[in-house]
Amino acid sequence: MKTCIFLNGVIDDYSVIKEKIEKEDYSCIICADGGANHAYKLGIIPDYIIGDLDSVSPEIVEYYRENGVDFKELPEKKDETDSEICIYLAKTLGADSIDIYSALGGRIDHTLANVKLLYYIKNYGIFPRIISENEIMYVIENERFILSGNAGDTVSVIPIKGDAKGMTLEKLEYPLDNFDMEYAKPMGISNVMLEDECIIEIKDGAAVIVRNTVPVK
Repeated sequence: MKTCIFLNGVIDDYSVIKEKIEKEDYSCIICADGGANHAYKLGIIPDYIIGDLDSVSPEIVEYYRENGVDFKELPEKKDETDSEICIYLAKTLGADSIDIYSALGGRIDHTLANVKLLYYIKNYGIFPRIISENEIMYVIENERFILSGNAGDTVSVIPIKGDAKGMTLEKLEYPLDNFDMEYAKPMGISNVMLEDECIIEIKDGAAVIVRNTVPVK
């Protein structure tokens, strides 16, 4: 089941996000608290809204109640974040892929934590992406990954959890062959796709992949 989750980060251009969502045909849409504000501005009625509702306009809450949205209200103080609970709900509903919107921007601590959600989702055996107006983010670990896009797209490969060993990059402007990329060095930034697909392989380690969907100046 293809699922998307709206968080309470920043969306600067709703028209771009709406166009992306319309292409995806999601089976389930979940909002984490203030993510409901974004869904409302996009004209989307989600299946679920999760949180203590302190970040959602009361008018939007009422609108969604009248439209039959399933609210799962949570206490303000809890061990898990609203985002984690949204992901767990998606898992229990049978999600095999999760796209996260409005995950970036605003507070840097929230942005960093949201990027780490990619790995959290992957540990459930679910394929994760973060999608914004300008980029799509993935995470891989100990695997060979075929990245689809467009020739000329900028792609960055950023190790997480330590060094990414045995990294091979194919069909990119700066290829690598069985290279050990150090965790602390930004060596994988701003590569360029030579074709509409490229290959990224890591034998031992994990990395976040960022594909820019608009030209990088």
